[in-house]
Amino acid sequence: MKTFLKFEFTPTQWATLRKLIEQTTLTPTGEEITSWVDCAVVELGNIVITPAVLKDMEVVTPAVLSKKWAVDILFYTEVPTEFAKHAVWPESAVHTFQGCESMYMENFYTKFPDKRPTINETLK
Repeated sequence: MKTFLKFEFTPTQWATLRKLIEQTTLTPTGEEITSWVDCAVVELGNIVITPAVLKDMEVVTPAVLSKKWAVDILFYTEVPTEFAKHAVWPESAVHTFQGCESMYMENFYTKFPDKRPTINETLK
C-alpha cells in the first residue's frame, strides 16, 4: 500500500533519517550511486512562511523562510516509525506527486475529520 506524507526536519534530523531510506550501489564501472529504497522523495527545502514584500521591483521586506527542511515522501511499503513524529499536515501544498493528490487528502481527512468538506460546502 502506498502512503504519501509530508515531513519537516531539522537538517540534522533529515541527515540521520534519510539513511533509513537510502541505498548506495555501484555501477559496473565502479561509480557510487545513491537512490531511495521503496519510496519516492522530493526535498522541497525551506518553505516560505511569509512572502517577500516588493515595491517597484525592490525588496521592501525579505521573505521569511521556515527553519525546517520540508520533504514529501511517497512510501511504497510501510512508513518507518522513526518518521511519524516529523509528519506535518498542511491544508494546501506546494507539491504533490502526480496522481496522488487524493491519497494525501484522504490521509489528511482521516487525521482531521472535522476539516472534510460537506457536499453543500463543495457546491457553493
